Amino acid sequence: MPTLRPSLLLPFLMLAACGGGEKPADGTSGGLVIGGEEAAVTSMYQMPTPNELFGLVRQMAGDGHRRLMNPSTNVDRYVSLRARAVNFGVYATDLVYASSFKLNVDVARYYLTSKKLAGSLGLDAAFTDADFVRLESNLARGDSLEIISNEAYQRAYERMQLENMGPVLHLVLAGGWMESMHLVMRQIEAFGGSEALMARVAEQKVTLDHLLGMMEATRDQPDVAAVYTDLSAVRAIYDQLEVKRSAHQGASPSGRMVLGEDVTIELTQAKYQELAQAIDRLRAEWTKPEGANTNS
Repeated sequence: MPTLRPSLLLPFLMLAACGGGEKPADGTSGGLVIGGEEAAVTSMYQMPTPNELFGLVRQMAGDGHRRLMNPSTNVDRYVSLRARAVNFGVYATDLVYASSFKLNVDVARYYLTSKKLAGSLGLDAAFTDADFVRLESNLARGDSLEIISNEAYQRAYERMQLENMGPVLHLVLAGGWMESMHLVMRQIEAFGGSEALMARVAEQKVTLDHLLGMMEATRDQPDVAAVYTDLSAVRAIYDQLEVKRSAHQGASPSGRMVLGEDVTIELTQAKYQELAQAIDRLRAEWTKPEGANTNS
């Protein structure tokens, strides 16, 4: 398998590893970014909205499939705070996926599902009845659906920041990261890979490092500890990949001058399969409806 060159900018990600600190000089707000080079430069502290990631998948790997998403019927079976927060991140990511692939009926369904979990977390204002009316009136306009979905996603993130909901925020981000990985890797399995899609998988080493850095502040709290441990096991696989750094030359595709390093990550087929199996196990555990075997 060829060497892959992720476009995320390592220095900017490392500056945000604690999930706080000063805002970027251009005044944008901040958070974990799952996306490309320009997203990493301009939106370091924003809620992860993986539109670019799913946009590339849409171009390279065919149509979206509702069977890849977490069934909305599970929503009432997440009882513990950890399960509700993680699966809010999962369902919000599924909402973005559905809107990106214009699965219009599922957009409405997953908006209501995300709204239900948001309410259980004290994030009622993020998913409003007015926005649902907007969704219903724009079901034939895919671009509008993406905008409405992302607005709700961003409002939820801002509320978690405003209310200093660190543990909940970190669990939501963890669920969103995992679900993004699941959706992309399942699309690759179904439709075949390309260098660009495989690069997206490889570059998530950087976003996972950043996410775990953000979670350091809450990693010892009961609701977060197991999730942090699970993600650390995935990072251990990424840590086995060969990473090379070189000085960046020139400007970004938008013309913005870039300071920092280019990162080259070699992802072999064997390591890709190991990652895929780890993500499958993680998702099965995190999205499992709670019942008699629930420990939290």
